[in-house]
Amino acid sequence: MTRIITFLGKAPIEQTTLAIATAKWFARDSQRVLLVTHNPSPSAEVLLETSLKPIPQKIAPNLDVVQLQTTFLLEQVWDEVKKWLGLYIPDSVKVDVYSGEVVILPGFDSLLGFNALRQYYESDNYDVIIYDGRGDLESLRMLGLPNSTDWYLRRFRQVFESLDLSKIADSIGGPIASAFVTANMDSRKVQEAIGQIQSWISKGLAVVGDAKRLTAYLITTDEPGAERTASWLWGSAQQIGLTVSGVLSYQSQVLEDDKVELYDAFQPLPVSLIPKLQKLDWEPLLQALPDFNNIPHVPRPLTFDLQQRQAKVFLPGFTKQQVKLTILGTELTVEAGEQRRNIFLPKELRGQPVIGGKFEEPYLIIYF
Repeated sequence: MTRIITFLGKAPIEQTTLAIATAKWFARDSQRVLLVTHNPSPSAEVLLETSLKPIPQKIAPNLDVVQLQTTFLLEQVWDEVKKWLGLYIPDSVKVDVYSGEVVILPGFDSLLGFNALRQYYESDNYDVIIYDGRGDLESLRMLGLPNSTDWYLRRFRQVFESLDLSKIADSIGGPIASAFVTANMDSRKVQEAIGQIQSWISKGLAVVGDAKRLTAYLITTDEPGAERTASWLWGSAQQIGLTVSGVLSYQSQVLEDDKVELYDAFQPLPVSLIPKLQKLDWEPLLQALPDFNNIPHVPRPLTFDLQQRQAKVFLPGFTKQQVKLTILGTELTVEAGEQRRNIFLPKELRGQPVIGGKFEEPYLIIYF
């Protein structure tokens, strides 16, 4: 079973450094490793002392590396996009659009990066994938795609399935448009497309919700605000169901009093103190890294106590004023960290009225 490990924090160069160190740690453990860097800066090339390519290349025993490039990823998926569009566009309509002329829109990086990660994960060519992304809220939203897409499909699937596309086309564009839609968008195609999306979502949710398959480590430094940012991202990760397994504190030296404060700030996560890289000597860093094969027991992002009729949402790094619970119909929505999480209740609690909710740091507790 392939694992994905990623990092969260306000320290792009330090994050890349620790991602490389983690990849080297697993490669030394005789595991097949792919280091995926999604940062366009040259820092990874400098640290690895090699030029990076948009396809995996072996740079050491058990260690491959790839630098994701949006333009290259777009070219890779373009043929598949055209095949999919061909199901709905008649042969008489010729659209000559080439991947090399497509302008990159906001969000392309995340979508194409997520798809590349999915493909590497499903290839079964690697035991561990180390993902060096932006490490911020955008990365969390990318990894949370299965969760957010699942909500949209649950909420609007019935609408999609009940649409009479020919009538809509007729009202907008007349009989010609209606004939075009009827010929190219039958219900079977719609059902097949929805089924494919549902399968993709189910696989993605299974990965994101399993710490043995996907986990994150917080990165903090001695820079002002780094610890607070890491704590905020810890809570934000819970909004997509992502487990955070530990903290890597990348600092030259930590005073004893600072150690106690650092450990207390991230309880119950294990904290590892990592020395700064000097003259590309990786050995001190490898020695200081935690045992990644030992997955620690940490609070789950969401748990249900059916006997007590409670739902507990783990939200470290937030205060009561930063957390909002909304109840609309049968949907429960938690807002925190500039994100919304819609809670899908177990069958025992569905349809049950919510009688209260309170925030007891670091948990939001909902009573039914």
